[in-house]
Amino acid sequence: MKPDRFVLALALVLSLGVARATERPEVTLDQAVAKVQQETGGKVLSADAMRVGRREVIYRIKVITPSGMVKVVQVRTELKEKR
Repeated sequence: MKPDRFVLALALVLSLGVARATERPEVTLDQAVAKVQQETGGKVLSADAMRVGRREVIYRIKVITPSGMVKVVQVRTELKEKR
């Protein structure tokens, strides 16, 4: 591969990564945790995010309720482009 084509290919690959970095979820993990904590009245034990497909994120939030029951609540959100 010629050096100029290599540089062009590298720039293209890097620009694709930058395009994805401009996406953000409609609801952040912190917002989802606060919502679940308020709705259940419990204490959050753990929270993590999982990307599903190209446009969706699922937050998995584990809480212990005031009665001592452990629940896992999932909050779905879509990715939107930053403006």
